[in-house]
Amino acid sequence: MKAAVIHGPKKVTCDTVDDPTIKEQTDIILKVTAICGSDLHIYSGGLPQPRPMVLGHEFMGIVEEVGKGVTRLKRGDRVVVAFPIACGHCFFLQP
Repeated sequence: MKAAVIHGPKKVTCDTVDDPTIKEQTDIILKVTAICGSDLHIYSGGLPQPRPMVLGHEFMGIVEEVGKGVTRLKRGDRVVVAFPIACGHCFFLQP
């Protein structure tokens, strides 16, 4: 698939990246239709990136596929994903 990838300040390319896959029963795959304007901070170099990164920390899109454990979304649903959404379990979110 194609993705907007930032390689450094003001260096964004449309790269071919691996297609996403459902790995956990609670995963969903979205077709991203818009990304957050604050990605401009990354673009300008205000938030340096140590390696190339697909842009889009906040985005909206259309559900393409859902894992077996997903019960509240289905293919075709439109969603918005905001930055404060978190798993609550990973290393970064532990006290």
